[in-house]
Amino acid sequence: MISYKKIFHGFIWLLFLSFLVLYFSQANGYYEDLNNKTSSLTEDKIKEFEEDVKNGKEIKVENYVVNIKKDYGNKISSFGLFTSKTFAEYFKKAMNGIFNGIDKMVND
Repeated sequence: MISYKKIFHGFIWLLFLSFLVLYFSQANGYYEDLNNKTSSLTEDKIKEFEEDVKNGKEIKVENYVVNIKKDYGNKISSFGLFTSKTFAEYFKKAMNGIFNGIDKMVND
C-alpha cells in the first residue's frame, strides 16, 4: 500500500528536480540566447528599413514587423480542444444537476 508520506516525498522531489532543470537552463543562458535571436532579427529589420529609406522605397509597417508567433494547431490539438470543451460542458451540467438535487433535498 502506498502511504501518503511516499506520495508527498515524491512530489517534493519532482518539484526540486523541476527547479534544478529551470535553474540550470537559465544559468546556461538558454533564455538569453532566445532573446538575442529575437533582437538580432529586429536589428536586421532596422537595417533593412534604413536602406529602404535611403533608397526612397515605399515604407509599409508590415514589411518590418517581426512575427515570431507560430501556429502549432493541427487535427490532434483541435480534437483535444473539442474533447475538453465537450467534457467541461457535460461536467458542468452534471455538477449543476447534482447540486440542484441536493438543494431540493435540503430545502424540502
